[in-house]
Amino acid sequence: MSELRFIVVADSHIRFPDDDVATYPSNALMLDRNQRVVELCSRLEASFVVHLGDIVHPLPVEQGHEPAVELAASVYNELDLPIYCVPGNHDIGDKPDAMVAVPAVSDENYAVFERYWGPAFQSFDVAGCHFVIVDTPVLNSGLEREAKQRVWIEQDLERASQAGQRIYMFSHYPPFVREHREDEHYDNLGEPGRTWFLDLLERHGVEAVFSGHVHNFLYNHHKGTELYVLPSTGFVRPDYSELAAVAPESEGGRDDPAKLGFLVVDIDAGGHRIMPVRTNGAVDVGSPMPKSIEAAVRPEWRSPIGVTLRHGWMSATDFPTAGLDEFRRKTIRNDALLLALWEARIGRVRIPIEDIATVEQLARIGQLEGRGLRFSVRSAGIPDERIIERVAAVQDRIERWELVLWPAQFETAVRRLAGISSALTVTISPVVPLGDPGAVVHHFVTAGFSTDAVAEVAGLAAADSEGLVDEIGFRVAPGDEIEPGMVAAQHLAEAQNRRAVVTVELPRRGESTRLVDDDAVADRVEEAVRAALRHPQVPVFLDSFVDHDRSYYPRNGLIDRRYNPRPALERLIELASK
Repeated sequence: MSELRFIVVADSHIRFPDDDVATYPSNALMLDRNQRVVELCSRLEASFVVHLGDIVHPLPVEQGHEPAVELAASVYNELDLPIYCVPGNHDIGDKPDAMVAVPAVSDENYAVFERYWGPAFQSFDVAGCHFVIVDTPVLNSGLEREAKQRVWIEQDLERASQAGQRIYMFSHYPPFVREHREDEHYDNLGEPGRTWFLDLLERHGVEAVFSGHVHNFLYNHHKGTELYVLPSTGFVRPDYSELAAVAPESEGGRDDPAKLGFLVVDIDAGGHRIMPVRTNGAVDVGSPMPKSIEAAVRPEWRSPIGVTLRHGWMSATDFPTAGLDEFRRKTIRNDALLLALWEARIGRVRIPIEDIATVEQLARIGQLEGRGLRFSVRSAGIPDERIIERVAAVQDRIERWELVLWPAQFETAVRRLAGISSALTVTISPVVPLGDPGAVVHHFVTAGFSTDAVAEVAGLAAADSEGLVDEIGFRVAPGDEIEPGMVAAQHLAEAQNRRAVVTVELPRRGESTRLVDDDAVADRVEEAVRAALRHPQVPVFLDSFVDHDRSYYPRNGLIDRRYNPRPALERLIELASK
């Protein structure tokens, strides 16, 4: 099968620029933001575009609905690509929900949508793949068109799967936002439509589903099918700002331009690749393509460095949604960090041992390992049976196990490794006190041999007489040069017939003084990237990825606490993608 590229956009919410700007000033930007999106999509040499619905903001029952649709058509007709549109709740009416005051989907609402955008459900083939547009607002409505879609789609998918075609589906509502047994709320499908939809995916081996409506990126998995929920091209749902640990961006989180964008999808014989594109709410139609977008859609590059994930990256947050889900509370996982990893093509991540403690965590790691992430698990202290069992359960899904130990613990810890598979890479890093070496008390520690610790490295090798340790962990401290440190670490490890793993610590200022110098962090990242590109045989991890803004040694990272990129992430992408 030849390679294929397509683009998925969602939730443009086009409206006239003077519509309700008193409530939300960013409403004046919806038109211009989407004109810029259309221009960018036309430059990306894709086969087609799919719009996941909520093309316009005024609802079908409002007088301004069709004028807004006409305006949106004038924008999206400028595409130099075919476009297929999925009906959203702002296009044909909401899904049935007794607790939402907005009128539900009805037959009368389809005339405008189908006149401008085509059938509400349809399918098409490109390059041996089968693509299916699903009308999800109609599910559970009891309308005759729901029954017609059900019969049609079951027959359509049966033909495609019998023919051995790879199948991709597009919906406005995601079937679920965290797990398939969750209660119904504003942002997912209710029953029995949800079970019917999910059964179709499993029965016909659907490769991926792309959904909108939530205005935030989410990634899920269901029995072999990957489920993507897209960001909006226009605005962010402000209730989802609860996922961040800091105050929301402007308009209560609604105008958070760094979260706006779309997905470019490449398909080849080995699967599909997701390439996030951040538009940053740009409205500058006619300006050159940003370098960040050029890099985002160039498929061949990868980040040469990994990152340490200290903040939670797969835990769930409970939050209220006043108005839309007035009487409910949602539970959502924040996948904005995952989006940033994919955007920067970061393939290696280091996680703490606590991240492999539950069945749900192990499943998530398995799903993301299938998406190209390689996990290094770090534990501290001599491992007990519980830790050893935990690592053994995931050893086929992780790249290495790093044990952080005081030097006096090396020999005892090594003896505990006998039951671990020889296929699992084992790394040992020493605990290192931070601060003045002559001080009586050290409250804070880090890990990794210094790159001049010849005797200490030899001592570790002597403690490992059976050769169970594959790698030795080194640390390049803030202020130390990275490339000389990497070279010295490699030589020290090779002298003991081991490999080196290097942690590059990002700049710090002090125990209670936050380093907010983004240029200094970006310069450090650039130094690490350049060194890693010249020495690809040495794994390098930055410590860490997300800002530390309320801890000891507070400092900026590659993304902030809203999980938006800082200049350091942009610098990484710029250098790695050349």
